[in-house]
Amino acid sequence: MFEEFFEASSVSNDFRLQLASATVPTGGATVWGADVSNTSQVVLVSALTTEAVVVNPSGLIVPRSTTSTSGFDVSSWLQITPAASAARAVLQTAGDVYQFSGAIVGARYVLLTESVSAGFNASDAEIYAWWDIGDETNITVGNTLTITNLSLQAN
Repeated sequence: MFEEFFEASSVSNDFRLQLASATVPTGGATVWGADVSNTSQVVLVSALTTEAVVVNPSGLIVPRSTTSTSGFDVSSWLQITPAASAARAVLQTAGDVYQFSGAIVGARYVLLTESVSAGFNASDAEIYAWWDIGDETNITVGNTLTITNLSLQAN
């Protein structure tokens, strides 16, 4: 499923990592779950990159990758050893490339969203996947939140 979806021509070549708070989503959803599919349903969290460029809620761009050491890569069961899974999708990181730096207040979820370069609307982007980082995370200025090796796996 991951391979077919993420390798489909209708999905762009770039994704974004955006941060969201633990605030209960809107649009009919009462908890974080399968009904959360768009950033308009969540509260986005702003951050700065290590280059001190404002990311705001727009997030960090992640390229689709099958050969690079960074990017969002989807492997088929033929590429996974041992072949225990139908497909696996992994955020590959090289040199902590996906790194937010303070101040971040109330981040709880990492979102993998669309990244349409022309007319991208951070607060109305399709969510492809999301990860719960456990607790609300606050990062003070001078500290970083590094997103590494997030994975999705289907059996």
